[in-house]
Amino acid sequence: MKIICNATPLINFASINRLDLLKFLFVEMVIPQAVYSETVESGFPSSETIVKGIEAGWLKVKSVPEMPDSISLELDAGEREVIALALTEQKTRVVLDEKRARKVAQSLNLNVIGTLGILILAKQNQIIPKVKPLLDSMITEAQYWVNQSLYDNVLQAVSEDETEKLSPGVEDKNEGMRETPGF
Repeated sequence: MKIICNATPLINFASINRLDLLKFLFVEMVIPQAVYSETVESGFPSSETIVKGIEAGWLKVKSVPEMPDSISLELDAGEREVIALALTEQKTRVVLDEKRARKVAQSLNLNVIGTLGILILAKQNQIIPKVKPLLDSMITEAQYWVNQSLYDNVLQAVSEDETEKLSPGVEDKNEGMRETPGF
């Protein structure tokens, strides 16, 4: 399966040195130029992992030929380009974490998966034995924000101990919560 990915999920997996999960799950992954700029050109600490995926050929960078008017200007450049590229290339699956971008993509009939959904998929496909250690690493290493309720829902979805709480310093807020279905 081919997929088009935004920066946040890419950064999350690269930050914990598990970009390989994306390689195992998806035949080809495409990132638009804006996502490349946000990740590699910005020089975030784990960008070399992304460069290695590009050099290996399973991660491709593509430019967006035209930005459809149907894509909200409220989204950031990477989110807009992910959605535009999916529409242009007629790829229906995108990787987006931000709630607003997910809603826009879904309104355009795109299938959306996020970082949490990829972790669940990796466990379901027996690529990883547990979700919790990787999710905890993303929270500490990539500063990935997940509220307590969503954290518990993800662990419950994969039959892991949902009673363990987030590490100290991680907030338990409901604002900005991503929709539970579809992770």
